[in-house]
Amino acid sequence: MTSRSIGIIGAGLLGAGMARRMLLAGHRVSLLVHKNRAPIEPLLADGAEEAADAVALARASDVVLTCVPNAEVVEALAEELLPHLREGQIWIDTTTSRPETSERIATRVAAQGAVFADAPVTGGPAQAQEGSLASLVGCAEADYPAIKALVGVYSKAVWRFGDPGRGHAAKLLNNLVTQGTMILLADAFQCAARMGVDAHALYDAMMAGAARSGTLQKAVGPALEGDFSGAQFSIANAEKDLRYARDLLSDTLPSRALVASALADRLGGLVSEGQGAKFVSSMLDPEAS
Repeated sequence: MTSRSIGIIGAGLLGAGMARRMLLAGHRVSLLVHKNRAPIEPLLADGAEEAADAVALARASDVVLTCVPNAEVVEALAEELLPHLREGQIWIDTTTSRPETSERIATRVAAQGAVFADAPVTGGPAQAQEGSLASLVGCAEADYPAIKALVGVYSKAVWRFGDPGRGHAAKLLNNLVTQGTMILLADAFQCAARMGVDAHALYDAMMAGAARSGTLQKAVGPALEGDFSGAQFSIANAEKDLRYARDLLSDTLPSRALVASALADRLGGLVSEGQGAKFVSSMLDPEAS
């Protein structure tokens, strides 16, 4: 691939790994960071540059890649960046965001002659550093080869789910299942502990049957040995994703939104109690509320 100028907004633990893979692939990388500088210091030492602000980053970049907390931040960035986007420029949003947000932004970006793609990922910081994330892409079909080549730098698998917004819809449905499974596992093993059911035997039985899942293995396996950090995803982020998923179902399939709503409310209660920064696997802790 020809070397490109890649501007990354949101080089936290996940975005820093993406930036690392872009550097290793020979791209020129500039970064915008607001708070935690620790993830970017090694990148700056290895040749990345730090942009003064989002507008300066966009003006200097062929490709803008965003990895920010939520749809509201993406909307705010759009207001800041849109006047400065130019023909042929690409904006890839890896945030787990709302599909309707991506649809609106994509229309406005296209009016500038630029390209917008939503490409949220599965995997965590370790997979980002390894280049083994998976990207769920929503973009115009004609734009997909260019988007795939870019996100493929840090992804082991890339799928296109349809036009802008469809990548985010797929990611929300994925997280509805994974985080819903996490909640069910926490409830099941908390119940087992209170009933005197052998948790190790229950885990073995689940691993041997239809209850087996990546979430079971990643979260419950370590928890049985007293490590409740197996699923390194915050309760606050999971709550946001399930809230977005609830809204997605409410808009498209209202009769099926009840479970998603209950799951979102469950995590919302934990966030209200001040537990949002904890990993979702902390719900397996016998001391958890």
